[in-house]
Amino acid sequence: MFKKFLFGLLVLATVQTFSQETFVAAGSKSVLFSFSGLSDLGAGDFAGGAGVKYFLNSQSALRVGLQLTQASTTTPANPPTGGVGADGSSSKFGFGLSAALEYHLSAKRVSPYLGGGISFSTSSDENKGLFSGPSGSPIVQTTTKNASGNTTFSIFGLFGAEYFIADAVSLAAEYQLGYGMTSAKDKEVSTPGYPTVTTKGESKGSISLNSAGTLTLAIYF
Repeated sequence: MFKKFLFGLLVLATVQTFSQETFVAAGSKSVLFSFSGLSDLGAGDFAGGAGVKYFLNSQSALRVGLQLTQASTTTPANPPTGGVGADGSSSKFGFGLSAALEYHLSAKRVSPYLGGGISFSTSSDENKGLFSGPSGSPIVQTTTKNASGNTTFSIFGLFGAEYFIADAVSLAAEYQLGYGMTSAKDKEVSTPGYPTVTTKGESKGSISLNSAGTLTLAIYF
């Protein structure tokens, strides 16, 4: 669906760019609302971000953004009749900042653009195992922190298109190709009555094409 949307924007850009009025100029600014990984959004989860964009001139724009991810689940223990239990749980939190420079090929209703930027993100998670046992059993739950928590720095190039659905409202979609350095956080496993086991996190770099689908709503003022 995302690929079809982007392809449609590019086709419109080819047909309409030179025949429509100008929508941005030096000093144009907007508030951005971004949604990524749309297929993963569900009840109890939040993934998205907000930011601002400012046009230095009719073709160059600087944007900064803040991204947040929050999710949590609870697993019922369902202890036997007369028994004891404690529910399991899991939670994760992510925070990110990004900055990018866009170069627009047009200031018309449909505006393809190129650019580049940098980003920083960090995430953490905690999982607590459920417990179920007969009456009188001591409740023992194992807690695991940062099984997949990490910190990432990246630089990226981008290509996308912005389409003005109204004079002051636009939708944009883009691809990003970048290099990222990820450092995994130290994993900690603790169980009451036992020493905490810590596993050092590793660092690695990777080149990736982000095609998960990022859709941005911009409101100009």
